[in-house]
Amino acid sequence: MPEKGLHAELKEWLRRPGDVIEGLVWGYKADLIRGDLLIEIQTGNFQQIRAKLARLLKGYRVRLVFPVPERKWVIREVGGRRQRRVSPHAGRVEEVFNELVYCPTLPLDSNFSLEVLLIHSEETQVIRWRGRKRTRYTVTDRHLVKVVGSSVLEKPEDYLKLIPDMHGAFTARQLSKVTGLRITLARRVVYCLTKMRLIEEVGSVARAKLYRLTVGGSKNL
Repeated sequence: MPEKGLHAELKEWLRRPGDVIEGLVWGYKADLIRGDLLIEIQTGNFQQIRAKLARLLKGYRVRLVFPVPERKWVIREVGGRRQRRVSPHAGRVEEVFNELVYCPTLPLDSNFSLEVLLIHSEETQVIRWRGRKRTRYTVTDRHLVKVVGSSVLEKPEDYLKLIPDMHGAFTARQLSKVTGLRITLARRVVYCLTKMRLIEEVGSVARAKLYRLTVGGSKNL
C-alpha cells in the first residue's frame, strides 16, 4: 500500500535526484539514502526511533528530520459539516526539545545531525469522546501545506543558537520568561543542554536550579 500523509510528503520534499528511497541498511529501512548519509524523518515521538538511530550511527552519518507546524489548520466534522480553522498555536524550532528529551546525548555523536523543518500543515481530527463540558479529539491524518523554514544542527554547540545569551547564571523559569517558552519546555531545554555538556548546574536560588554555560560552551559561534 502506498505511503500517505505528512511523512510521505516530507520525504518527497526532501528527495533529491540520485537518492535511494527506503533502502535497507543493516536490516533497517532508511527513508532516504544520499551517498553515505542516511536521512530519517520522524513526525512523532523520538522514543520510537532512538534504538534504530543508535544502531545506524555506529557505521553511518544519520540526519534526523523533524517537522514543527509553525501554522496549522485543523479540520473537523461539526454538525455534519466540514469545518477548517487555524490553530492559535504558532510552532517554534525549540519545540524539538520536547522530543530530544528522550535521547539528549545523540548530538554528542559526530555522525548525528538534526534538521528541524518549520511547516504549514493540515490536521484532520475526529471526536474520541464527548463529555458534558469538554470534547476530546483524535488526529486521523496530517498533510504538508508547505515548508517555510529549516534549521540544521550538526554539532552540540549549534543548539546554543536556539537560546539567547542569559548573561551569567539562570534558572529554567528565567529562560522561560526571556524566550516566551512554556516552563515545561524551558525545563526540557536546560535538561538537554546539560546532557550535551553545554551548560552546567552551579547552585540554586529559591529551590530552583541555577545553570550557566560550561567552559567549552560559547555564544560567539
